[in-house]
Amino acid sequence: MRIAESELRTALQKLFAAAGLAEENAAVVTHCLMEAELAGIGTHGVAMTEAHLKKCRDGYDIGALLTVETEKPAFAVCHAHNMIGMLSAWQAMGLAVEKAREHGMYAVFCHHANTFSAAYCYVKYAAEQGMISYVSCNSPAQMAPWGGREKLLGTNPLAVGIPARHEKPFLFDMATSAVAKSKINQALHNGDATIPFGWATDGSGQPTNDPKEAVKGLILPMAGPKGYGLSMAIDMTAGLLSHAAYLDGVGRFYSDDNACMNVGHMMVVIDPKAVYGESFYDEADAYLKRVRQSAAAPANTAASENAVMAPGDINEIYRQDALANGVELPERVVASLNRLLGEIGEEPLLCRS
Repeated sequence: MRIAESELRTALQKLFAAAGLAEENAAVVTHCLMEAELAGIGTHGVAMTEAHLKKCRDGYDIGALLTVETEKPAFAVCHAHNMIGMLSAWQAMGLAVEKAREHGMYAVFCHHANTFSAAYCYVKYAAEQGMISYVSCNSPAQMAPWGGREKLLGTNPLAVGIPARHEKPFLFDMATSAVAKSKINQALHNGDATIPFGWATDGSGQPTNDPKEAVKGLILPMAGPKGYGLSMAIDMTAGLLSHAAYLDGVGRFYSDDNACMNVGHMMVVIDPKAVYGESFYDEADAYLKRVRQSAAAPANTAASENAVMAPGDINEIYRQDALANGVELPERVVASLNRLLGEIGEEPLLCRS
């Protein structure tokens, strides 16, 4: 089912405003969810609306403000006070960009935060400001240490954004697991009979392709010990170093008490003009063009101009399709949004197909 982008954006903003958020905050939350959805990261996008709205009513402190506890020429440590994760992350990135313009490079660490949708949203914003950025956060434990069977590490994401002058920016976003846990949940919601082997184990630690068993077991790290090591590094910097929870101390998004997850965010922003000079953007153009115009493997030659892509290119293809043809959403997500809109006296979404 496809919904016009502008209509969907307006509906989400009305829902979050009705839940008590200030208009500007409702706009930020809506923007982050829509950016994930438009990029094809549906697991972190509009499908999360109902869950976030529930936590707005019972869980989040929707009136909280991000406060700076420690401020230095190179970094700041912030307290999110159980804000909606997208708000604290957006404000932390805004602070990092502002300070990087002044100092050339800046890091913002944030604790007592919540899950912040797709890290892609924040590196995309920084790239639009002409900044290089690295964004990471830790998350609830879903993986065991390499060689172990105890859930201690999250699927902790890492995103990198690098701008250019005319070429589309480099936008890279990954989980340190073989897949994000939400992809297994999505497969379960969609009624998929199987998932690929290598994504997860069952409750006894045996590899499984059954999504029902996978949600009871462990998520597997990407590239074996490499994903494990990277997940641990992010947990120790975005989590421990930020004064946030870490290992299996990170709270779950879906919890009985709706308590703050105490996730840690880490935003590192570099002004390439300060390091390299204004010509960095031209060099980045040449770099990205060289990659995109490089020879395609035989199996990809039929893909014409999209034969070789840089990170972020596929997200832009999703975006352009959604803007032209409407955002494609599962029927269950549209039904959920329409029920929520009805509860606040708004008209249901108009489906294109």
